[in-house]
Amino acid sequence: MLCCVLYKLSGWLRFTGYSVLSMTVKVHLCFLLQRRRTALIAYYRLVSYKATLNIPVFPFPIGLSGKTSQIRQDLIIGNVSMTDADFILHDGPPYANGPIHFGHALNKILKDFVARYQKLNGKSVSFIPGWDCHGLPIELISVGHNLSLPPTEVRRASLQRAILSMTDQLAAFKELNVLADWNRLYSTLDPSYQATVIRAFHDLYVNGFIVREHKPVYWSRTTRSAISDSELEYNSEHESPSLYFLVELLMQPAWIPTRYRRYPTDVVVWTTTPWTIVANEAIIFSPSEEYSVLLDRATERNLIVASHFVPLLYKLLDRAPSRFELIKSLRGECFENYAYEPPLSRQRVHHPHDYRWRHCYRLMPGEFVEHDKGTGFVHCAPAHGKEDFDFARRHSLPLRALVDAETKFTREAGADLAGLFVQDEGNSAVINRLGDRVLALGTIQHSYPYEWRTKQPVITRLSKQWFINTDKLEGPAKIAYADVDVFPPERKSMMQAFIEKRPFWCISRQRNWGVPIPALFHKHHHNRVLVDGDFIEAVAERVSKEGSEFWWDSAISNSQLIPPGCLEKWNLTPCAADTELIRGTDIFDVWFESGLSWLAVLPKDRVADVCVEGLDQFRGWFSSSLLLSVALTKRAPFKSLVVHGFTADSEGRKMSKSLGNVLSPQEVLSATGGCTDVLRRWAAASSLGTRSTVSTSSFNAHTVAYKKLRNMFRFMLGNVHDLVAAEGRVTSPLLTGSSSTLATTETLSLLDKWCLCLVGNFCVNCFEVYYPQHRYEGLIADCDQLVSRISTTYFNAVKDILYCDASDSADRRAVQHTFILITKVLRYCLGPILPDLMEEVDAALGVSSNTITGVAQLLLPAAVEWSRDFAHLPVAVARACALRQAIAARQRTEVDGEGAQLWPGPAENPLARLHIILDENGTGDKGFEDLKCLNEDVDAGYKSVLCKILRCASVRFGSTSERANCIELCLDDVHEVVNGEKVELDPEVDLRRFTCLLRVAHDSTQCPRCRRYCSINKALCARCAPLVLGLQRASH
Repeated sequence: MLCCVLYKLSGWLRFTGYSVLSMTVKVHLCFLLQRRRTALIAYYRLVSYKATLNIPVFPFPIGLSGKTSQIRQDLIIGNVSMTDADFILHDGPPYANGPIHFGHALNKILKDFVARYQKLNGKSVSFIPGWDCHGLPIELISVGHNLSLPPTEVRRASLQRAILSMTDQLAAFKELNVLADWNRLYSTLDPSYQATVIRAFHDLYVNGFIVREHKPVYWSRTTRSAISDSELEYNSEHESPSLYFLVELLMQPAWIPTRYRRYPTDVVVWTTTPWTIVANEAIIFSPSEEYSVLLDRATERNLIVASHFVPLLYKLLDRAPSRFELIKSLRGECFENYAYEPPLSRQRVHHPHDYRWRHCYRLMPGEFVEHDKGTGFVHCAPAHGKEDFDFARRHSLPLRALVDAETKFTREAGADLAGLFVQDEGNSAVINRLGDRVLALGTIQHSYPYEWRTKQPVITRLSKQWFINTDKLEGPAKIAYADVDVFPPERKSMMQAFIEKRPFWCISRQRNWGVPIPALFHKHHHNRVLVDGDFIEAVAERVSKEGSEFWWDSAISNSQLIPPGCLEKWNLTPCAADTELIRGTDIFDVWFESGLSWLAVLPKDRVADVCVEGLDQFRGWFSSSLLLSVALTKRAPFKSLVVHGFTADSEGRKMSKSLGNVLSPQEVLSATGGCTDVLRRWAAASSLGTRSTVSTSSFNAHTVAYKKLRNMFRFMLGNVHDLVAAEGRVTSPLLTGSSSTLATTETLSLLDKWCLCLVGNFCVNCFEVYYPQHRYEGLIADCDQLVSRISTTYFNAVKDILYCDASDSADRRAVQHTFILITKVLRYCLGPILPDLMEEVDAALGVSSNTITGVAQLLLPAAVEWSRDFAHLPVAVARACALRQAIAARQRTEVDGEGAQLWPGPAENPLARLHIILDENGTGDKGFEDLKCLNEDVDAGYKSVLCKILRCASVRFGSTSERANCIELCLDDVHEVVNGEKVELDPEVDLRRFTCLLRVAHDSTQCPRCRRYCSINKALCARCAPLVLGLQRASH
């Protein structure tokens, strides 16, 4: 058993290039088999020829490196001010409410790609990291839902939590190898930032963009605060009551036939919020809809519903259509101004001819009634719906606020409802109060707004708040946004929905942790607000020096805050200011704060060249920044937006502790020994996709692919060590910053040029497509394909030259120079993505990483030249590789009568003993000419590029008449054979119409030094014999 293992290990080592180690294993194998004479011969060969081989010296270990690049301030940011920077990457501030997750990691790494790429282009880059440190999540983590704590205590605890989270995140971002100006951070805690927010509020107020009004707003029962549309998420599994109730008309309509007028007439109304019926002010119908009047024989009542709802009514009441009689069909316009009895009233209201007719409950036409949904009638509660509110304002309907800040009914709603939570027992109480007016009751599952922080349902409630008038900003914002580039381009339209027809933006919150809205109110006339420029400037000045804590300090009186000039202007004495005025307790919405980061951080005459954030920021930071910038400067605050997706597990689920699928960036770093490049490779592969998969299996796959790339560099650098030693260090125009030609390619073989063509194509794509368009996933996919082609085709073809040629032979030097060119080009193409590995490469080349600035201008001309001049080679080499695959596949299937292979060869290289003759009758065929161009050295077929790719004993072109001792192989059906073996070929490669003769070199043996089947009687081959002899003479 041990012998079998050693034999297989020896073959694998020789196949992978470790010939000397393979020989050592064979020696031990021979001793185990007691073949002492063979063992002694093998040992003698090992000792004799080991010193004659060119053994690679690898510069770094094969395993992952946990080394982290140093954060060099001079490399990216440190020595350039934002005013002087060529390129500004503005950091959308992450929320400082806990450790980083994969969304943070993806975002910051993508930003780092942008910064490093711009540096490659020779630009000075400004990238100042920031944090959003205010708002409800931090407050809830700090003090929970304890609403009894004084504001000063809440703010103290929240401040400590924010600073702690910001410190932890700062360290974690540095671990991700993100290069930024870590000495010039910004946060919404900064006094100067808060002062900027306060001054911006005044400018917006003076220019009419900010108003304080009574409006229905989304209201959180959990936090007892208003929230904006951008803070909502919709739960499609929310369950609500599905209530159909009757509203009785006070007068029988004239269009009802006389014999049916003895029955009461009701309209059927549907709602999923029964609690809002308390605030009902009207019933809305569609004037263009067709309605049906039905007599319900079971209850002897006339029912009016939209005609499309009639079949559903039968099903809802579980009654046969025969139980109903269609009285009349008519258009909705006939219902206008008919009065109805309030649903929850215990007595009839005033007669329609009463002088208060205008304030009676009426059926009114409205355009927002959906024709394909509901009964055709909608109950209007102006205090609890934005469309209802606008309708009420247009028609002068009353506005009654019957729900308090705790989302409980007030006393005005009735003694039996007062104090009940509207969404819980309030719903049930209203349904019970309706009594026999309930036509049907069920449950419906539908999409309903939830607060995204607390994951609790919200309500719409009438409240007096501060709003930004988005109607005035819609047009200018659309014009400004039209000039903004968005990557990927198809996502640009996603912002339009958050600009067009956006409701008034509520910017006030009834919480404690945030920047105060600097407004004063009259104690006995709370609706009278004082917003004065001089007063706000005085507050802002004080905030800029000491922060905003003083606003909540009761020891500081109003007269100490108000400048003397304002007291004179307001005709108030200091004593009156202290007794008659109170400070507002509202704070700014965090989106208003963070949306002004461009104003607080960027120079006044600059906008950000790019902002990189997730999809959710279209309704958040992107849109708030755009609207505020347009209002204050009439321009967008950014030139381009890069928008990435969300992170999720392998099943597309959001990561959560309850699902047990949480994986942190720190866990991945720990599993990879601290190798940040694997995490960065994942970020590049995820790039701007809608969903980025986070799972152990995905990171294992990235680790394997990264190791392949690492080992490719290791192999190339290990085989150029003698060239580096001979020249002191590797120098080239690319490394020294010269603008001259990158390197001459005249001495390179066609195989070397093919490899440079592949690398050139990759380089051109990187700097003209992948980096400018932020298509990093394409870069990673192309890189993996490039590594596969170079490692499998090029490395296997040139190992013999590297190990067995004379160390200074022209062929070996050509391969070494090709290795250096590949290494240098890929170093710059992949530098922004994998900085740790590239620093190891730089160290091996004896190059400082500080030379990366501006190399892209030197790289592209050479890459374009390689791609153009050697463009014919990729197809030719692909045909040669396909030919090798086809012959190898046929070799595995061709056996004699006893089951033995007809073309025996080593397992690691089945074609090693084959002499191949290609039929010259294929002359003129494109595929034939492609192969022939790779066989330029006709006199020594074993040295041709084609022979190296096929890895056979020799290859030449001849006539198929030379059939003696040969096996003829027709490739007309080779595709079926290859597909049967599941070998994937390039679809552009067509091998049909090819015929080749295969002759096994039975008379040839392996050269004991180079292991090629080209020697006689186990002696050194024609290449190795003079080389060994020369080395022996030199040693003496």
